[in-house]
Amino acid sequence: MSVVDPSHDFVECPAGSMLESYLDFPQCWNGRDLDSSDHKSHMAYPVGGACPDSHPVVVPKLRQVMRYPVTGDPAAFRLDSGPGYTMHGDFFNAWPEDEMARRVNDCIRPIVKCGTDGRP
Repeated sequence: MSVVDPSHDFVECPAGSMLESYLDFPQCWNGRDLDSSDHKSHMAYPVGGACPDSHPVVVPKLRQVMRYPVTGDPAAFRLDSGPGYTMHGDFFNAWPEDEMARRVNDCIRPIVKCGTDGRP
């Protein structure tokens, strides 16, 4: 299933299709705090393609994509956290430092799409 406009809740999908959710993490950091009391205000999303002055440090884009088979009425779907718009994710960096540095240098800095092996 493909949806042009993002939805704050689940959309109608025909039985047998896949419900797909994209969760984009913020790409701008305030440059000071590794965390904040609300676990989010130390990060921000770009505005007009640029990080806001309050969060000037660009960090690599991280997108979590989840696909679920549709087997019931999407109007009845609920997450443990509530309606579809409450979907959230957590990121914990567990990469070996050398491998992470290689992928940042080979893929992220030159803006090259790499495969699952981290190679261009």
